[in-house]
Amino acid sequence: MSDVLRALAISAGILISVVVFIVLVSMAVVRRGEVGDAVESHNIPGSPIPVKETAAAPAAKATKATAPAKEDISVIDILLFGTGLFVLSILALLALSLIQHMS
Repeated sequence: MSDVLRALAISAGILISVVVFIVLVSMAVVRRGEVGDAVESHNIPGSPIPVKETAAAPAAKATKATAPAKEDISVIDILLFGTGLFVLSILALLALSLIQHMS
C-alpha cells in the first residue's frame, strides 16, 4: 500500500506544479491583454506602449461582395481534439512504461 501512496504523492506533486505554472501564465497573459486593450481603446497619454495611427482606407469599388472569413469552431471539435490529445498522452505513457520495464 505504501507504493501506491508514494506514486500518488509523486503524481500529485507534478500535477500541482503544472497547475500553478498554468495559473501564473494565465494571469500574465490576462494582464498583458488588459494593458494592450486599455492602450488601444483609450489612447492613454504617457503609456509605454505606442499606439499606431492608421489612415482610413479609401473606399473600394463595390464589384463583388465576398463572404467574410468565418472560423466555425464548435464544442464537439474542441472535445474531440481534447480526447485525441488525452489518448495520445496515455499511449505515450504506456510506451514509456513498456520501455522502462523491458530494460
